[in-house]
Amino acid sequence: MGRAYVPRENLGGNFCGHAPLSPRFTLARPAKTGKGGIPHVLTLCAERLRAYYYSPRKVIPSLDLANGSERQQRSERREACVLLLTALLKYTDLTSLQVGIPTQDGFLSLTVDYIAKQTGMTLKRVERALADLKTSGLVTIAQPRKRLPDGSWKGRAAVKAISRHLFTVFGLDRRLKKERAKARKRPARKAGKQAPNGQANLARLALALKALPGKLGGKPKRKPPDDWEYRRRLNLKLAELKEKHWDWSRERLIEEAERILFDLDPHHA
Repeated sequence: MGRAYVPRENLGGNFCGHAPLSPRFTLARPAKTGKGGIPHVLTLCAERLRAYYYSPRKVIPSLDLANGSERQQRSERREACVLLLTALLKYTDLTSLQVGIPTQDGFLSLTVDYIAKQTGMTLKRVERALADLKTSGLVTIAQPRKRLPDGSWKGRAAVKAISRHLFTVFGLDRRLKKERAKARKRPARKAGKQAPNGQANLARLALALKALPGKLGGKPKRKPPDDWEYRRRLNLKLAELKEKHWDWSRERLIEEAERILFDLDPHHA
C-alpha cells in the first residue's frame, strides 16, 4: 500500500518554506559581528545584498539574467542567492577573497554541504543558487584534484572566491581596498608583537632564560659571543622554541636553536 496523501500548504517557492512578502535573510548560523567578528566591509556587503531581492534588475542585472531568461528571477531564487552570498561572505578571507578557513596546514576550502548548513537551505537549493552566482560572475569556482598513489584522481572541495565587482556594486570598493591592505599587514604586526625585538625585549628574554633549569653545555658556539646580530637571532629562536616546548631545559633549547640557525645559514658555522 502507498502512503496516505498529506496535503501541504504552499506559501510560494515550490514548498521550500519561502514566503515572498517576508523573505528570510538571516543565516541558520549567523556570523559574529563587531569586535572579534568578521570584517565590517563584509558585514556591510551582506546587509546591502538584501536590496537585490526587491530590485534585482536594477541592483545586479547579471544575476537576475543568470538563468538566460528575460523574465525576472523568481523570488525564492533571489532569496536563495542572497542567503548563499551572505554565507560565503561570512567565511571570506579579505586578503585573497577566497571562501574558507585558514589552518596551520593551509587554507581549507568549504564544501557545498557545509555551506548549505550555514544557510539553513536544502543542498539542491544551494547548488542552484551557486550555479546562478557562478554564471553571473559574482563567484568563481575552481575544482582542485589530488593524485592518489594508485594513479587515480580524487576531487577536493572546490575553491570558491568572491568577485571584487560585488563590492563595487554596493559602493564598497574603496573600503574593501583599505581593509584588504590592513588585513595583509595584520600577520606581520601580530608576529612583531609575539617576537621580541629591540634591546629592552632581548634583555627581558635573557633574564627569563636564566631562570630555566639546566646549564649551558660545553659545545662551542657557532658564532662569536660578540656578534650582536647572531645573538639577536638566537634569542628570537629561543623564545619561539620556549613557547612550543615549555618543558625543555635551557641547554636543550639553546642546542636546538643553534642547530636551526646553522641549518638556515651553514656558512656561519
